[in-house]
Amino acid sequence: MNLIYRLPLQYLYAVVLVGLLSACGASSTVDPFKPTRVVGLGDGYNDATATVDDGTSTRSVVGQMAAYFGQSNLISKASAGAKVADVSSQINDVVANNGGFSSGDLVVIAVGTFDVKEGTNPDTAAQVLLTQVQRLKAAGVKHILVMPVLDVSRTPWGRVNSVSTTATNAFNEAVLLAFNTVFGGQTPNTVIYANASGVTSLFLTATSVTTYSPFTDTGFPETSPACGSVTSFTGCVAGAAGVNTNYPTMLFANGIHLTPAGNRWVAGYLYNATAQGWR
Repeated sequence: MNLIYRLPLQYLYAVVLVGLLSACGASSTVDPFKPTRVVGLGDGYNDATATVDDGTSTRSVVGQMAAYFGQSNLISKASAGAKVADVSSQINDVVANNGGFSSGDLVVIAVGTFDVKEGTNPDTAAQVLLTQVQRLKAAGVKHILVMPVLDVSRTPWGRVNSVSTTATNAFNEAVLLAFNTVFGGQTPNTVIYANASGVTSLFLTATSVTTYSPFTDTGFPETSPACGSVTSFTGCVAGAAGVNTNYPTMLFANGIHLTPAGNRWVAGYLYNATAQGWR
């Protein structure tokens, strides 16, 4: 049997739905999932302070995901610079301060960028991430969405530092293998790893040209991101001194993280990845 079920979606890309099919096949009936809460874990892609603060609740990836699911009950423990090893403490924070987890939660994890940046062993990181996803499942969470790492070599910071694309690919492949080994063939589907949602391919395309619709500035070549520095990973506030007023159509907010428009763009592909499982 195939441990990976690939379903064509719009933009002619495929999604990886880990654990959708059992050995004898599974129904394709869509579960109209309506989360009672959306929880963000991981790094700056889910951290609303790591991008341009445009005053919206959808400026992070998880914020836009919550909007797609029509849920305003959102908490995010993600923080810029967080690595896979930090997810455990973020889960602990939810348990200690937010009532723990339940079957009504949608947990969105965006992590691994800084593991790639700092050269963490991908196989080790993948196993640590797998353990935390299993922990969430054991706590009753039935809807876990994991974002792949966008190619660090194509970020403004990665370009300045001549980072190789190999490290990002190795990390994503290690996570896919680890998840397939444990979750492949399970039904109902509870874990979606959106490695083939199309966002990774489109990110490469977007960062290969100076402009790429809907963006007027993709950070290629090493142009200044919206928040002003290719070496910074912190966000900024719209209207503040030094913030590029074109940020609504720019891709990068800082050296690694995206603008609100960029995060919403990514979230659209992640949302597509849930099409046959949760909506």
